[in-house]
Amino acid sequence: MDIKNLINKSVHIVGINGIGMSALAVYLKNKGVKVSGSDISENYNTKVLKKYGIKVVIGHKYSNINGKDIIFFSSAIKNNPEVLRAKKLKIPHYGRSKLLQIICKNKFVICVSGSHGKTTTTSLLGHILDKKGLNPIIISGGIMKNYGQNIHLTDSEFVVVEADESDGTVFKLRPNYLIYLNLDSEHLDFYKTLKNLQNKVKSYLEILNKKNTKIFLNGDDNFLKNIKLKNVIKFGFKKNNINNIYNLKLSHKFLKLDMNSINNKKYLNISSNLIGAHNAYNVAAVISVLNELGINIKQKDLLSFKGINRRMNLLGKIKNTSFIDDYAHHPSELEKLFETLKLFPQTNKYLIIEPHRYSRLNLLYNKYLEVLAKVDNLVVLETYAAGEFFKKGWKNSKDLVNDLNISKIKKTIYMSDYQELFDFFDRQIKSKKNSVLVCAGAGTISKELINYYETRKYK
Repeated sequence: MDIKNLINKSVHIVGINGIGMSALAVYLKNKGVKVSGSDISENYNTKVLKKYGIKVVIGHKYSNINGKDIIFFSSAIKNNPEVLRAKKLKIPHYGRSKLLQIICKNKFVICVSGSHGKTTTTSLLGHILDKKGLNPIIISGGIMKNYGQNIHLTDSEFVVVEADESDGTVFKLRPNYLIYLNLDSEHLDFYKTLKNLQNKVKSYLEILNKKNTKIFLNGDDNFLKNIKLKNVIKFGFKKNNINNIYNLKLSHKFLKLDMNSINNKKYLNISSNLIGAHNAYNVAAVISVLNELGINIKQKDLLSFKGINRRMNLLGKIKNTSFIDDYAHHPSELEKLFETLKLFPQTNKYLIIEPHRYSRLNLLYNKYLEVLAKVDNLVVLETYAAGEFFKKGWKNSKDLVNDLNISKIKKTIYMSDYQELFDFFDRQIKSKKNSVLVCAGAGTISKELINYYETRKYK
């Protein structure tokens, strides 16, 4: 199946407001496909979809697929009535990976995968290739500030795509280039064990290697550093990496680094508006690909990248209090976020987290304890369920706070709802202390923070 097979079809997308599915819906619409979709609630993506003339129904019901020829659905949707109805009526129905395969067919494809950093790397690489005249299609897992949405639409044969391993999507793609940034204990609800995920990734890399895909790996990653394949370029700080990063300089506004590359080319004083040591790997991955493509990089190309919403996104300041929105929810991401927060000059720094999914909290509970025990000023909100039901014997946010406070001198604060958080924000503003408040999570904390900020900033 290719895009031509969909032109005269009525396509319905279940879970259309999701960051991954919404981008693909816009792509189909731009190609002349009749597209509609449904989801449980509205968000920023709904506005973008409607701007393109895509009908979005809020709520899932059988009638949504009446007259539809093909159904595509998000893997985040479980036991959906529309998908179940499609099965019963034998309407062709496919997961997101199938739609990605259709879009990428017969194109030069660069995939970006890994547990963390995919969105930043995809967006930065795509942006620079755009600046250099390649005009790629960019399919990102976040809202790119340079484009105002999660997709950059062009007629190019060049595609830069974020390939998520959460449901095995990445393993069905056969790109020309693949960046694999890292591998962590993530999406264990799908893979069950880290070992299963590692085996899947190793097998995938071996398959691509045989197909002459150029592979770029983080050579400092505990798992990826042990991958021994031909045609692989490894980047990282350790000197055994072909593309070696050194002289890293960090501040709360930028990072700078030097890098030696595979062909003995030196990249000196590379500057980026991205912040945090973890972003050095993302920048190095991008430089590695550009170097392989023979594209010269100028400082203005990197510095013209405005970033992504929800990635250390400074909303602004009310009096002396700065508000930052971030997507971090995995313990490893929260650890990197905390290290980045240390770079800020403000004396009063708070990390406010909303744990995401009961299953993730419980699978990684000890890791959460280990990471969050290091954070002095910490607020923990109730867990965002993301459609899950709490199971007997599981731990919740209150348990996490209680366990943290057994050993912590500076006690962690538990808040059961957003109103408590807003009252806390009000107190911080009234105190007139020079403060920075970082809210992190993959649930609704971002929307609530933005609503609060937009309401209060003019008062």
